[in-house]
Amino acid sequence: MKDFWKNIDKPIVALAPMDGYTDSAYRQVIKKIAPNVLCFSEFYSADWLVHSKFLADSVLPHHESEKPLIIQIFWKDPEMFAARAQIIERYNIAWIDINMWCPAKKVVKSWHGSGLIINQDTAFRIIETINKATKLPISVKTRLSFDWWEWLYDFAKWLENAWASLITVHGRTAKQAYTWIADFTQIYELKNHLKIPVVCNWDIKNYDDWISKLKTLDWFMIWRWSFWNPWTFLPGNYKPNLGEILDIMEFHAAKLIETKGEKKWSLEVRKHLVLYLRDFPWVKHYRKSMVTVNNLVEVQNVINQIKSDYKSFLHLKTFEI
Repeated sequence: MKDFWKNIDKPIVALAPMDGYTDSAYRQVIKKIAPNVLCFSEFYSADWLVHSKFLADSVLPHHESEKPLIIQIFWKDPEMFAARAQIIERYNIAWIDINMWCPAKKVVKSWHGSGLIINQDTAFRIIETINKATKLPISVKTRLSFDWWEWLYDFAKWLENAWASLITVHGRTAKQAYTWIADFTQIYELKNHLKIPVVCNWDIKNYDDWISKLKTLDWFMIWRWSFWNPWTFLPGNYKPNLGEILDIMEFHAAKLIETKGEKKWSLEVRKHLVLYLRDFPWVKHYRKSMVTVNNLVEVQNVINQIKSDYKSFLHLKTFEI
């Protein structure tokens, strides 16, 4: 069970964990387009999930199509991680990923996320403790280092010795946050130092880009490039036509209201609708309608209006219009 990904069809391509995006509705969109994608959840606080059954019941249940699903959690207390792992097991989750990569100042200041790259003793105890508490595989997502990459090899080796089953490395230091171009050099070298799988994240635009950069690594994650183009997980630099985009927009909106209810749904669906049509030349004519929708009928009205206005263009890629 600790290495169940050995049985997953290769090559493996994954949807990276993204706060505010990789919820159940978005994962269902990805799996509808590319069923073989391995999906990670948003990242959740171990503390919140232990103390709020409502939160656990809101974010951990998932559709059959999302499996195998990986849940990412963050915190700094090893015992809290252990308690959280036992809760996660009840929801038929494939494995647990530990967030040791988030560079947000408030996260680091509290010794969560990439703060654990500095507080390494706690990082190792977290992996050891959570492994003893669950039969699920435990992986870690981290960065090249906190300030520079020379920390990476020793840190990753200690995580492996603490029974981490897989490690994902974001190709920047915590200090670089989301700036600079990702550096894969040290991640390729790290693969020579570890027996467990090594995964790379960041600056991967699409499936073909991922394949060209894979080399000796086990797989890659695709992150923000999927926001406006969930087809990015398909080979051949696949470009959807306008009709496909509009149909997925409606599917996504329906899944959001199904999983989150109408009150929270309306605020979240708006950002997705605009992103889907970012390459559509006349998106500005519909932007106001898309950012003020309050229910699924209003979403469908906007989509149907675009289909009516551009019915002769539905078979074309947005860049061809």
